[in-house]
Amino acid sequence: MLINKNSKTLIWDNIPEWAIYSLEYGIEEDLFLTDEDKKLITKFIGENFPNGYAMSVDWESYKEFDRFPAFGKPCKTYTVRFCNL
Repeated sequence: MLINKNSKTLIWDNIPEWAIYSLEYGIEEDLFLTDEDKKLITKFIGENFPNGYAMSVDWESYKEFDRFPAFGKPCKTYTVRFCNL
């Protein structure tokens, strides 16, 4: 994968656990998302990574119950590093 010289790494410490699979593989691959969840993920990607991204999850860094996730209702969240493409 080529990464643009001007790419930036952005770190979120509040990405919902339920959204990680879809962020990695695409919402089409997750058969258990509600329409509302799909909209939230699509909006998050569109606002932050319109040209694509690469991501890595820090599985050791999580909050069991985060009242303020990046999107959606309170839930378990993880720290995720995103690199703009």
